Amino acid sequence: MVHWADHMAEKIINERGDKEEYIVESGITPSGYVHIGNFRELFTAYIVGHALRDKGKRVRHIHMWDDYDRFRKVPRNVPPEWKEYLGMPVSEVPDPWGCHESYAEHFMELFESEVERLGIEVDFLRASELYKRGEYAEEIRIAFEKRDEIKAVLDKYREIAKQPPLPEDWWPAMVYCPKHRREAEVIGWDGSWRVRYRCPEGHEGWTDIREGNVKLRWRVDWPMRWAHFGVDFEPAGKDHLAAGSSYDTGKEIIKTIYGIEAPLTLMYEFVGIKGQKGKMSGSKGNVILLSDLYEIMEPGLVRFLYAKHRPNKEIKIDLGLGLLNLYDEFDKVERIYFGLEEGGEEKRRTYELSVPEKPRRLIAQAPFRFLVVLVQMPHMDEERIISTLIDQGHISKALEREDMERIRLRIRLARNWVEKYAPDDVKFKILEEPPEVEVPEDVREALNELAEIIGSSELGVKALENAIYDVARKRGIPSKEWFKILYRLFIGKDKGPRLAPFLASLDREFVVRRLKMEG
Repeated sequence: MVHWADHMAEKIINERGDKEEYIVESGITPSGYVHIGNFRELFTAYIVGHALRDKGKRVRHIHMWDDYDRFRKVPRNVPPEWKEYLGMPVSEVPDPWGCHESYAEHFMELFESEVERLGIEVDFLRASELYKRGEYAEEIRIAFEKRDEIKAVLDKYREIAKQPPLPEDWWPAMVYCPKHRREAEVIGWDGSWRVRYRCPEGHEGWTDIREGNVKLRWRVDWPMRWAHFGVDFEPAGKDHLAAGSSYDTGKEIIKTIYGIEAPLTLMYEFVGIKGQKGKMSGSKGNVILLSDLYEIMEPGLVRFLYAKHRPNKEIKIDLGLGLLNLYDEFDKVERIYFGLEEGGEEKRRTYELSVPEKPRRLIAQAPFRFLVVLVQMPHMDEERIISTLIDQGHISKALEREDMERIRLRIRLARNWVEKYAPDDVKFKILEEPPEVEVPEDVREALNELAEIIGSSELGVKALENAIYDVARKRGIPSKEWFKILYRLFIGKDKGPRLAPFLASLDREFVVRRLKMEG
């Protein structure tokens, strides 16, 4: 089965023809924190570009920061006095936290650094800079020249939606007052480069399109940008792809006004957190960032999480027990890619598209599920954990630098997960003193025999597992009752981690004393 990114890449080549360079684009207004839902747009563009590159094509991925959009509302996490900046470009609003040059910069810089950790090659562009240096000047002038045609396109869709037509004095752009830097109304055009505006402060004036104060409205700006950069593919959320929305109008405007075909697109669904209600919003502040995922996921896992889902399927990220399953799935697909397990071609391709460069070999996979157990043991520092993983056969003794880096990273991520997201039934503490437990005579005999077996020789995990079952089976002790007593002896709970690897990770003399119910 063909991966969806490869299917899209083939479609782009077939419909756009053989080009020297293909342009894929993503973009967002930095009106608040750029969250994991916003990231889906960038990653969808990235992975399609990745598939094009794998077909030998040259690709440029543009991520457009729409930081020349106006500051529309004051988010909950911003001081209310910031309302004085409403109507200004977000790139010119001061940073409320005082650590960046502007409000927009505060959010853009963080997201760019987050994306860099994923090894994604992307060209971040800022609309404010492009407008101010006159990069779009010619396209803006054309939009003014053909404003009647643009209005006709927009009015056609407004009529379908049973909305009133745009007013006769409508213009395809607005102006940022050169003096007050707030949105001003366009009231005239000289037929060339000069635009007349009326500032909300009450004065009127002229500005030259080439000076960068004239900003196209969204439904015109988007197709203008496609035309300017020659965009071949840009994914979009379902709000932009609904009937009569900005993609439909943009598709007609780019053809009618600029004589170019619209880029191909894919609709992507929302990304949410399992158990969290409502849509994430950067301006509302109820968001999960890539930085939050990096506290519990290695970068490869983040890429894989997005790559394995078709764009039209909603992603619900499980930060609880589901994360353990995700690590298991990722490790399995990674082994399939390196031919160590059987699996379908689509799984191999999903892994290949998840990574920026194809790895030369399989890097050591420390099982995350087991690390969650080991990091909760008080005597386990990083070195002890690594030696336990080697002793129990989870990783090889021959470890190179990149193996060690990955193992140590996963240890840190497992600690973070236990502290922040692990449900209570996963957490445990080793009891320093044996608890008072009612133990029937046959169970006491089984405990003593198991203590003798463990004390007499160092057992591997499989042999220890067999011994645990054998001493109970020959006395007819039900497994459920037997395991409950063992867990109570060590962690004071009825259930816990897989018993044999858990006991094998503890100090042998301590295990023997506890089984004999000695302090």
